[in-house]
Amino acid sequence: MAANLAKAAAVGAMAMNGGGGNVNNNNNNPLPDCPNPRLAHYHNEDVCLNALKPTRPSLGAHDRKFIYESLKESGLGATLVPNQQTVVCPIKLESLENPSAMRGLDTTWLVENTSTNPVVLSQVIDGVEWSPFQPKILSPLDDPLATLQPGEWISVPTYESFVYHVREISSETGKPGGVVLQHRAGLIPIGNPNAYDCDANLPDVEPVNPQTAERKVEFGRTPHPQKRPCNTIDISFRNQAGCPLHVYWANRLDEVPTEGFSCGEKFKFHLGTKPAPQDFMLDWDSATKFEGSYVGHTFVARLASDPSVVIDSYSVEPTKIIDCPNLQKQQIVSSVDEQAEAEVRADGTVQNQEGGSTTAHLQESVAGLGGISSTSG
Repeated sequence: MAANLAKAAAVGAMAMNGGGGNVNNNNNNPLPDCPNPRLAHYHNEDVCLNALKPTRPSLGAHDRKFIYESLKESGLGATLVPNQQTVVCPIKLESLENPSAMRGLDTTWLVENTSTNPVVLSQVIDGVEWSPFQPKILSPLDDPLATLQPGEWISVPTYESFVYHVREISSETGKPGGVVLQHRAGLIPIGNPNAYDCDANLPDVEPVNPQTAERKVEFGRTPHPQKRPCNTIDISFRNQAGCPLHVYWANRLDEVPTEGFSCGEKFKFHLGTKPAPQDFMLDWDSATKFEGSYVGHTFVARLASDPSVVIDSYSVEPTKIIDCPNLQKQQIVSSVDEQAEAEVRADGTVQNQEGGSTTAHLQESVAGLGGISSTSG
């Protein structure tokens, strides 16, 4: 720990200069590289070569540019695109649909059945459940792709704001039973779980080269690749911390430090505080930014004015379906104002309806869930 803090102090010069680029390029006491194991099996090329498995085009859906331009021209950016939310083992089944929400950009939802029962996936449209792969055409049970046996996983091409249910299939009747998981695709909220005293009025000036008036190279975005790995997940991040942030890529770092750096993180993008600037995707001061990523990758949000201060982090994981012991008690409620029984919040904690922690079994089961929950929407 002391060694890490000493190295963290060595990157003070980087913090004073705004923290761009690779951490190791900004100090004379280099940190070890961040963990870099092989790409997770969800992204193996042979998965996308299997014509029987649904996958999204490598560079995104055909209408991605159209949606981006439409959101930009609306003047609202992504402000009406809801946050991602996952509800595990809901006792009170409340709708995650939002009639005022705008459809966001396309992305990929990876969902894995780690329960002991077969399940069926559905997309919920105006309260009606359809096949997630052929909505408004097939019912979930009429589409073999919508059923997952224990241990199976699947990639669901989707759009931000789309809502899904996962139902357990009864071993006695072969019909769908209670809902074991609800999921809404959406933006990933970067919050302030440790209640750091953020100042929204901190200067947030784009770092430019005074000679060329162009953004400094160390703060530049990674060029778009000509081809991306199978099942690339396009993630939209939303700054809800209340102050300007720098977001770093820590590859597959499992334990994010509470302060300083433990490995050579790389600057990825800046999150400003303006919800709808002229270009909500590219403008420096925009509160939303977008990144293609893969299972296992970790992003660390740091205070832009002092990157040694860790504000929040997010790791990309598949959404995991677990066994739910109390499905017979499930209730359907029409109100969307009440909280779900068990919810994975933006800070990763699991809360029950009264606000307390759920059972240890549920906490362990949802550890590492890819579907970050948010009550914002």
